[in-house]
Amino acid sequence: YRMRRLVLFLLMLPWVTEAQEGAPWNPDANGDGCVTTSDLVSLLSVFSMCSDWGVVDCPDPLEFVCGDTVVYHGHEYGTVAVGGQCWFSENLRTSLYLNGDAILAGLNDSTWAVTVDGATAVYGEGSSECDSESPGFDACDSETALAEYGRLYNWLAVDDPRGLCPAGWHVPSSAAWSELENHIGDLGFAGEEATVLKSNTGWSDDGNGTDDVGFSALPGGFRSNSDGGYSGAGISGSFWSSTANGDNALPFLLFGNLSNAMAFPNNPRRGFSVRCLQDD
Repeated sequence: YRMRRLVLFLLMLPWVTEAQEGAPWNPDANGDGCVTTSDLVSLLSVFSMCSDWGVVDCPDPLEFVCGDTVVYHGHEYGTVAVGGQCWFSENLRTSLYLNGDAILAGLNDSTWAVTVDGATAVYGEGSSECDSESPGFDACDSETALAEYGRLYNWLAVDDPRGLCPAGWHVPSSAAWSELENHIGDLGFAGEEATVLKSNTGWSDDGNGTDDVGFSALPGGFRSNSDGGYSGAGISGSFWSSTANGDNALPFLLFGNLSNAMAFPNNPRRGFSVRCLQDD
């Protein structure tokens, strides 16, 4: 995202110079005979003077608007506005915390089941037991699963102070998930929240949704906290919240055979999907 802002700014430099001076673009903004970073400083002072150009209500052309993409750790995420919230429209797939530290990964079954650290996995990776009911592809092929579903995280990674989501975003609380659900109900879909949020392809056994708001929830399954195996791909989408519940944590759960969403405590060592929500 920062790189896109820089590119957009550099593309605007000729326009800024011409608008201010009425002359062809000269990259040597300060006239010292060299093109260096100091020229950017000079141009920034010009860029800020909207009122001098006679422009009323001059907007920031680089300001993020929900619906724009967000680049985070090398992947471009779509975003979608639902009610007063702005969500990622796909599952998180980073293998790094916000500060760049690696999230513990590649754990075998027994280690996954007992770890006290944040950890991530890709559906079907390693030698773990794996079930796939994903229509059209084998979710137990981890490369395919990563491309389709992103990564799975235990709740210890969600709760880690280093953060999973990019700056300005966070893992939503249970209350934020409820706000999303309530908004869907207020649109006239009470009792059909899961159907509205689910993608219109990718669910097995006629479990596809209508994806009315563009949330595009996919059935990425989960990794078990007891034996490290993978289950549910194609039939369930489980998304962590940041909310603890005693020794457990509260996820937001969608199932292919149910039209309503559910939330009930789960073991924090289970591997679920994560969606990021923009800060207020």
